[in-house]
Amino acid sequence: MADTDYPASWYAATRDAASERPQLNGRVAADVAIVGGGFAGLHTARLLAMRGLKVVLVERQRIGWGASGRNGGFVGPGYALRTGALIEQLGEDHARQLYAQSQRGVEIVRSSLKEMGRSDILMGWGRLSVSRTDQGPDFAERSRALAQKLGATFEPWEADQVRALLVTTRYFQGLHDAQGFQVHPLNLALALAADAERRGVQVHEATEARALERRGTEWQLRTAMGEITARHVVLAGNADLGRVHRLSSAVLPVATYVAVTGKLGPQLGEAIRWRGAIGDTRRAGDYYRIVDEDRLLWGGRITTDTREPAQLRSMMRADILSVYPQLGPQLGDITIEYAWPGIMGYALHKMPQVGEIEPGLWACTAFGGHGVAQTAAGADAVAAGIAHEDDRWRLFAPFGTAWAGGALGRVGTQLVYWKLQASDWWDEKRQAKNAETVRT
Repeated sequence: MADTDYPASWYAATRDAASERPQLNGRVAADVAIVGGGFAGLHTARLLAMRGLKVVLVERQRIGWGASGRNGGFVGPGYALRTGALIEQLGEDHARQLYAQSQRGVEIVRSSLKEMGRSDILMGWGRLSVSRTDQGPDFAERSRALAQKLGATFEPWEADQVRALLVTTRYFQGLHDAQGFQVHPLNLALALAADAERRGVQVHEATEARALERRGTEWQLRTAMGEITARHVVLAGNADLGRVHRLSSAVLPVATYVAVTGKLGPQLGEAIRWRGAIGDTRRAGDYYRIVDEDRLLWGGRITTDTREPAQLRSMMRADILSVYPQLGPQLGDITIEYAWPGIMGYALHKMPQVGEIEPGLWACTAFGGHGVAQTAAGADAVAAGIAHEDDRWRLFAPFGTAWAGGALGRVGTQLVYWKLQASDWWDEKRQAKNAETVRT
């Protein structure tokens, strides 16, 4: 294997020890072949093995190498497509069923930790989504009505409640979900792989899927040194499917960034008085949580340029201080000890690609930054479909596999993000100006 270590991150520095899995060499037959060693592939493999199927999983790099091992570690229901848009596009009943499936994904992650005896991977409880603009006096009423429509468990918090816990004037109202939680994502991926192997799954690292061909009633998946023959194939490679199938053209790679500070001491707890997962509701919003007692894990920014910025640490430090400026004078400087990029897979419609796309060929990808829980939701639907238990995967059928536009698609998507960011910025500035007018 050319590069056996994980990319530098706080997760990699604190991960469980894990031996490298062997490359696939030679021919093997299975009920199901899975491409991708992230959450989507691992949950699918584990759930199929629990049903007694023979599964072979191949990963081009190492388990949890991509987005699954680099994200914010937030676990909660919902999709990249906003719930209001989901109801508008599909109707209340269909949207409620999709939301229920996302809640099932949360429960699968929670129950898998219990089944594996890995409560140490769980790092905290609660999720809080906060707005950077005032949502008006009817916010609580509207939020409760939406929760009732979806069967959701979130509850509205008014601005004074939010600001009592997050000491910043940037935030107004928020939605709190006590059922959400946080994990160490790389250790979760490694634990899922180990548990899948104990259940009989063959897991191969450094094994790139290079060609896929239908032969009669079976599929043949070829790698550099091997070949898998299987009745079913699951494409679970997120934004890293390569040329193995046209599905890769329907998934747009989008970069986000995560940083972890040095030890900040008690000043951090004075500014952030809540230990749950926090994120703001902008399209390219911040998301963060306290880790290791007094370090701040901070993520944010979205771009279709997947290269790592030269000044990434400075950018992330500036983002932190833009929300919590009091940390600057108190600490003198905020040291960023780790900073890294992660590549998310987005479909143009912002919903996952889940389901049977050809007879025996399944997709479980494009979770758009919501993959810690929703990969489990997608895997659950795919596994049930392969095992002929039900067809819940058809809930995702309205969202097809439209071409994402290649390089031109990245340009177009980036323009949309810039427009949304400009709109967010203008809303904040206009509200600040109105507030100043009221004071004077």
